[in-house]
Amino acid sequence: MKLLWKNLGCCGKVSTFQRFLPQIIAVIIKNSSLFVYGTTMGMPTILIPALSGNNQDESLSMDETGISWIASMSNLCVPLGCLLSGQVAQKIGRKRALQAVNVPFSVAFALFYFASKPWQILFGLSLTGTAGGIAESPGVSYSAEVSEPILRGGLTSSGTLFISMGILFSFIGGTFFHWRTLALINAVIPLVSTVLLMLIPETPYWLVSKNRMEEAQKSLAWLRGWTSTEQVEKEFQEIRKSIEVSAQEDSNRTWRSNLQLYMEGRFIKPFLLIALTFVTAYFGLTPVTAYAVEIFNLLQVPLSSYYATVLMGSLNLIATILCAIILRFFGKRLLAFIALSGVSLCFIITASYCFLNDIYFFSSSAAASTSSWIPMVALMGMGFFSYLVVFGLPWILMGEIYHNEIRDTATGLSAAIGYLIGFLASKTFQQMVSAVTLPGVFLFYSGVAVGGILALYFLLPETEGKSLAECCQHYSGGSKLDNRVCRNRGTDKENEHGV
Repeated sequence: MKLLWKNLGCCGKVSTFQRFLPQIIAVIIKNSSLFVYGTTMGMPTILIPALSGNNQDESLSMDETGISWIASMSNLCVPLGCLLSGQVAQKIGRKRALQAVNVPFSVAFALFYFASKPWQILFGLSLTGTAGGIAESPGVSYSAEVSEPILRGGLTSSGTLFISMGILFSFIGGTFFHWRTLALINAVIPLVSTVLLMLIPETPYWLVSKNRMEEAQKSLAWLRGWTSTEQVEKEFQEIRKSIEVSAQEDSNRTWRSNLQLYMEGRFIKPFLLIALTFVTAYFGLTPVTAYAVEIFNLLQVPLSSYYATVLMGSLNLIATILCAIILRFFGKRLLAFIALSGVSLCFIITASYCFLNDIYFFSSSAAASTSSWIPMVALMGMGFFSYLVVFGLPWILMGEIYHNEIRDTATGLSAAIGYLIGFLASKTFQQMVSAVTLPGVFLFYSGVAVGGILALYFLLPETEGKSLAECCQHYSGGSKLDNRVCRNRGTDKENEHGV
């Protein structure tokens, strides 16, 4: 770290490229922990067909109930980690929290490798879920606190990119390796992430909040182009002033007044908005991804179901990259409307194909007589549009619309609700298919997307390119955000009280 500073540090004028580069590097390295989390999210898709009892060479198998728990166990345990997430991130810092969660990730993959009983698989999944939940608040807060407004949307959304890469890594590994071998490979990746995180600084916001001013100045100078502390003095003083205002307000509060913070509109309104975006993100994408191999087999797509799953993961990755590139131009509102429309249409096409070919249940033998590209393209389109912005939208909003004084805890609570929604979406999938058939479930998911468009039209302000202060004031009774995309912001405005 010191050598990098010495080689790259400068005291002259910093170019835009040099100013942006360290912010991008820091967030990419931070995202290595999300890549690890993505590998855990991809494991159920590999485990479900391997352990469903259809493989005669596999000694470990589970019944339908057990399989439904594989699809949903991680999501069920994530909220527990999320509830701890804000306190951990505030206590030990964003960077150290992300390093700490890599330990249970490695332990979980080791459990998968050595598993001889179903409970060991489920316990490993519960570990990955809890660790992933703990990583939520520090992950979101780190991206928001190290990046400038002009980069914040793209860098925050890049977390979804790395989750997609991790999922795809597991899909590809599951295609070419036995699931135990894949688990062993995945167990090494968290160790690499831990080492990489040593190369980036802690966020200046957290360091100032802990009265570590000199470290905060050096961190900010590193993040703004490996420059001198003198050149970032103005922004440092703005951060310091905003933190001091928040700290003064905190010191005057009792536990009752602290609790009151979460009864106010500036928490409740963004919390409900984020919960809504989680519904649109998870009711559709999450269960389809978990059961992708089984669904592709049922629909008799023209590719191997594993290859089709890898292709689906690749398109999801491309969509996430595209989101990071075009988000600052289109803004979140317009992109969300386009993506949800695409999701709805793709589910309608898939439902129609299932209905016309008498494909109603997983146990049904009345599948299509010939293979067709139609359902495969439609489901891949659904994944593409979901990852274009729908899947990542709640995580982007978490880093932007909560005040600094509640950001850590509020982010943890929001993520907890999000994963409970994800658990319900995955755990109820088979029961919903049994109750209303597969085309009925796909039509329901299409309706969720349409409802999301209508609700977000009235509830979602445009935050792209706006400062953290402006986003927070929107929910605090201050100036309201308009729906224009702001593309020319460099650094946050002065006097960002309440950030």
